[in-house]
Amino acid sequence: MSSYTWLMLMLTVLSFALTTQASVPATPEPAPPARADCTAPEHRQFDFWVGDWDVVSRNAPLGAEQPPSRNTITSAHGGCVLIENWQTDTMTGQSLNIYDRSRGEWHQTWVDSRGGVHEYWGTLHGDRMVFFGSTPVPSSPALRMRVRLTFFDLGDGRVRQLSERLNADGTWSVNYDLLYARRP
Repeated sequence: MSSYTWLMLMLTVLSFALTTQASVPATPEPAPPARADCTAPEHRQFDFWVGDWDVVSRNAPLGAEQPPSRNTITSAHGGCVLIENWQTDTMTGQSLNIYDRSRGEWHQTWVDSRGGVHEYWGTLHGDRMVFFGSTPVPSSPALRMRVRLTFFDLGDGRVRQLSERLNADGTWSVNYDLLYARRP
């Protein structure tokens, strides 16, 4: 095949390809996903915790009564996020709580004025929101312990928050036991 014939063949193929491409309608861009909202019932499961609260310890040693701590939980970002703001005489803390639809679970991230950071994942079980995570061991902050964090909707305008740690023998021990009462 001569170079002229070869060149003509290539130009014909190129011309055909360009004509064909121009005559095929462009594929439309996919529509953007619908705006995610948080109106599904799963996003409302933890709403029993929303409020302005006085919080007292149910497991404080006798004679160690302290003034109530204050905890304010608000709904934010179109009802998608619960923001906790914790305040005592000695520390402050904050958590972000969101229902993660991709996992079908709630997620909580806690940070505080002592440099603490905790991560929890959980689900609703009846009238209880149960989270599992790990936190630093108080005596050895480089180590972490398995923690179960349970919020009980007591149904009378009160909430109980129970934190437990997993022992080596598979049993659970109380870290703290808090009772929330709505502020007047």
